[in-house]
Amino acid sequence: MQYIKTQSKAGNGLLIVVFTALFAALVTVTTMFIKIPTMFGYVHAGDSMIYLGASFLPGPFGVIASAIGGGMSDLISGYPHWVIPTAIIKALNALPFAIVRYYTIKRGKELRFISLPNMLMLIPTSLVTVFGYFVAHLLMYDWAAACAGLVTEWIQPLAGAIIFVVVGKSLDMLGLNKTFKNMR
Repeated sequence: MQYIKTQSKAGNGLLIVVFTALFAALVTVTTMFIKIPTMFGYVHAGDSMIYLGASFLPGPFGVIASAIGGGMSDLISGYPHWVIPTAIIKALNALPFAIVRYYTIKRGKELRFISLPNMLMLIPTSLVTVFGYFVAHLLMYDWAAACAGLVTEWIQPLAGAIIFVVVGKSLDMLGLNKTFKNMR
């Protein structure tokens, strides 16, 4: 960790790319392997990594990691027809957290994973998930499939939010937010 603390701004570019790839991989793995099957797909832990990555990575990098990770999990899991809708939805899931991160830094406030603004962003990101997959089901299948998917779609963001809060609070307590505060 000492190496990371001493990085200059010039060295931040590579560090950001490495952590973007790391979060894309975390989203992929937690989506593929930490999941509970439902009658319309499955509920997974990947959204929590999307929220963490977008709270941690600067600007568009959290959004990029989320889109890549979500899309890759569908591709590798054998759902190639879901890659594009998932990549779009997961990018939009990350956007509220990226915006909060930007304004937190701009105001000179301390970056934390679990803060009131980040907790509030769980609402729009949940709506993006539910509405996004509703639209995707509607376009790919029909009205009945889209409505049937609504039965379980709200469980996904709830599970992601719970994991995000637990892991984010733990990372805040470890001081990870201070270690990477200069990564912009």
